[in-house]
Amino acid sequence: MNIFVWSKLTLGNGSFHYRVNAPMTEIAWQQLANVSIGGDPTVPAGADADVLVVHGLVQHDLEEALAAMPDRPRLVVIENDDNHLDVRPDNPMFSAEGGGVSFDLYVEEVLPRIRRSLELADLVTVTVPYLAEIYAQHTDAPVVVLPNTIDEVLLEVPQPVRAPGEQLRVGWAGSASHTLDWRLCADGVRYGLAKTQAHLVLMGADYRSLIGYRDAEYLPWADSMDEYYLPMTTWHVALAPLGDDAFNRSKSPLKALEAAAFGIPVVASDAGPYRDFVVDGETGFLCRSDTDWMKAIRALGNDEEMRREMGRKAREVARDLTTQAWAPRWVEAYRQAQLEPAAGR
Repeated sequence: MNIFVWSKLTLGNGSFHYRVNAPMTEIAWQQLANVSIGGDPTVPAGADADVLVVHGLVQHDLEEALAAMPDRPRLVVIENDDNHLDVRPDNPMFSAEGGGVSFDLYVEEVLPRIRRSLELADLVTVTVPYLAEIYAQHTDAPVVVLPNTIDEVLLEVPQPVRAPGEQLRVGWAGSASHTLDWRLCADGVRYGLAKTQAHLVLMGADYRSLIGYRDAEYLPWADSMDEYYLPMTTWHVALAPLGDDAFNRSKSPLKALEAAAFGIPVVASDAGPYRDFVVDGETGFLCRSDTDWMKAIRALGNDEEMRREMGRKAREVARDLTTQAWAPRWVEAYRQAQLEPAAGR
């Protein structure tokens, strides 16, 4: 099988890493298929592929690309990890920092192109069941859930241990798209941090002024995944705030999964993907109110044995979601779809 992945994103992008680079590198390493990745599906590597994987729905015009190819690939796969059909006007993608595309232009031009791409697909792959249900309403192609996964090597990193008297380190990593999420829990988080005299680490986007906690540091995005993971190995607790709306319910529990891989319990919003991943009180805490956030952080800061046990249980959950184990399932999803009647042709 020859696979060509059409993506306009780069290694510094989380979606590209988890939905393209990590699984495709493993597929090639296990010699399950020949893999090429590029920004133009009409070049020989793409035009000669058995499987064309279109990474993302916003960046591409699939109908135009297929018209430019001499032969249609045997299988056209839409790989998408966000619900681009239920985007709100206040989504950061419509801000100057997000690219400056207006919401009206998105509705008038981008949404019709997205729907047309789904109609043309032979297979759609997504991260969570909720997103599968959404996209299944817009395509006749099978929609398969392939969850985000972590490299099994992360499971070998020693679990963070907090020595007696050591300051609790609480961490969060994410983009500038989480302003609304942080507004929902900032007061509770700030109170919990103060109660435990914790040190807060924010990586990616700087929400220190919004949270208003004095003992906090900011780290910019790392250039590589190894550099991104390294600060996490020093955290004792991870935070994962998320608003509960149609767009966020389509996201994956990636932040909780990354923390679990290192044996770190997560304090997350009782919303969307975290409800299906975090076992409240066993692998982390799910929070609905400021009081919940305060109590969860305080509990983990005051009971080291409980914190470590929660982290150990979370890591066991992560063991079922390694890229090494899931890579064959990606290829099998492609093989099964090739046996189906061509939905998008």
